[in-house]
Amino acid sequence: MNNNELLTRIRNAFPNAKSLNGPSTDTAEEKALSFAGAWLAFRKNDLTAEQLTILQTLSDQNFDDQRSTNPWYRFLTHQTNDVPNSAKQIKQVRLIQIHLTFHDTTNTTELTAALKSLFNCIVASFYLNSRTLIIVQTKDQQVLSNDELESILQTVESDFFIKVQLFLGNFWPIDQQLPLIFNEEQAVFAKSTVPVSTLSSLALDYYARPQLRRSSLAQQLTTIIRQEADIQDVIIALYHNAGNLSSAAKQLFIHRNTLQYRLERFRDLTSFNLKNMDDLVLCYLLITSFND
Repeated sequence: MNNNELLTRIRNAFPNAKSLNGPSTDTAEEKALSFAGAWLAFRKNDLTAEQLTILQTLSDQNFDDQRSTNPWYRFLTHQTNDVPNSAKQIKQVRLIQIHLTFHDTTNTTELTAALKSLFNCIVASFYLNSRTLIIVQTKDQQVLSNDELESILQTVESDFFIKVQLFLGNFWPIDQQLPLIFNEEQAVFAKSTVPVSTLSSLALDYYARPQLRRSSLAQQLTTIIRQEADIQDVIIALYHNAGNLSSAAKQLFIHRNTLQYRLERFRDLTSFNLKNMDDLVLCYLLITSFND
């Protein structure tokens, strides 16, 4: 089960749970817990003791004695405002989230060592819960590309009989905003369906597409765009090739002149000029937002 599925199941099981904008403390009437960075408030009177235990076990706040003493764990989960001592000589860190789905009994010690070996300059690491490893990393000149990481993760999955999803956070200053940023990056990561993702790769899914899906204007524009046969493949190819016609034509296995003709015909139909980056990005957002 990935982070998004967990959140969906919890919301379905507890429809009265209230979504919160960010970290919150318990009140006399409500219990606040976060799941993959998304904070929910549950009415205490609606929960049995067994349900509360299960929610706490699944939440980001679940920890054992070893984790509870980890200063980075305590800082990033809002249990203390004290910046860890190991951060005092460091300007920036990024938070790498690794979500694990176990298919069999796994030696977590060896697995953790294998995952940490993918990165240099590690400041700290801890398990946020039984399925999520967090690595705190400083800047490193020698880094693996996303493709290289994805290839290595396939080997790790085979060796340990697990499924791995990895989110590479941005580098951020170490201050009181970092735990809040961590919460938001967790929520962004919950949108991921691929082995390796970043804020850039998920930003459209998290920030833009939900708003577009609620827009009558966007729905109408998408209907207009789809009147042109095969244009969706053209838009996607152009977007992935940064608007370069020759590269897009090569990806589509068509002549550049054929692509040019399709763009002109599409412009006549919709008034969108896909050679213009603003028009291209908008069309890409529209067709991918209503394709899910």
